[in-house]
Amino acid sequence: MVDSSAPQISLRKAEYVKIGTLQPGPTHGHNLVGWVVKTEVVLEKPRIDGSSTRIAEVLLADETGCLVVRARNEQIDMMSPGNVVVVRNASIEMFKGYMRLVVTKWGKITAHPDGIESTPPAPSSTNTENNLSSVEYELVHLDSVETDGANIQQNE
Repeated sequence: MVDSSAPQISLRKAEYVKIGTLQPGPTHGHNLVGWVVKTEVVLEKPRIDGSSTRIAEVLLADETGCLVVRARNEQIDMMSPGNVVVVRNASIEMFKGYMRLVVTKWGKITAHPDGIESTPPAPSSTNTENNLSSVEYELVHLDSVETDGANIQQNE
């Protein structure tokens, strides 16, 4: 039985980001809507039980840029080129210095429109020129900073 006197908890609306605003590094909780531009299965490995594990790299784009999404198994089925998908609670991971968007068991990929009020409309165009996954990033530790030939140590 539901207690009607209990305070109602209102959930906050999901905040969606554009692909071009994503930054490298281990971040999580990204929600976005994008067009599937290209899907390429990079690994198909049979299991002992007869099923197989599939991993694909999917190029997802919106008006601001594009990014490679790593999709697994049933996620690949809805990632056909030309489809619009909604990605929720995704993480940015670095793979050999390049950004990848990863949807773990805590995230979700659905077809657009998904019937949820807070989901934004599909992108009006795609920008494949700004491919965030084609930029190689390097982690640089700033133990000291050089300015005009003088070596200045940062305070810790």
